[in-house]
Amino acid sequence: MSRIVCFGLAALLALSAATDAFAWGAVSGPRGGAAYRGPLGGGAVRGPNGGVAVRGPYGGGAVRGPNGGVAVRGGVYRPYVRAPYYGAIVAGVAIGTVIAASAPPPVPAPGLCWFWSNASNSQGYWDYCS
Repeated sequence: MSRIVCFGLAALLALSAATDAFAWGAVSGPRGGAAYRGPLGGGAVRGPNGGVAVRGPYGGGAVRGPNGGVAVRGGVYRPYVRAPYYGAIVAGVAIGTVIAASAPPPVPAPGLCWFWSNASNSQGYWDYCS
């Protein structure tokens, strides 16, 4: 766990050194300390003796002391919510399309009947009913 935290802290501190990070709120102190505030409210601080602290935008935090000790506090998380299943809707649309495509067209005028012209019932024509 400490490697992941150290990697995340290093990534945040690298972002604070970038030129665009100064627009988000990065500062450095006279003895080598640095502080960074991200666009979503998260922040990172590096002390002059090597201690590092990070706070995420949702309240989670991690700290690494100058002697290598690590502490992590979890923040607010969003619980998993199952997405609605749209399979039945898609299947209904597909079946409705097949039924509509295979049905004969509506009667254009009274007294006409539809006659299939082949055995597979894929082509036909309108003619007067007898």
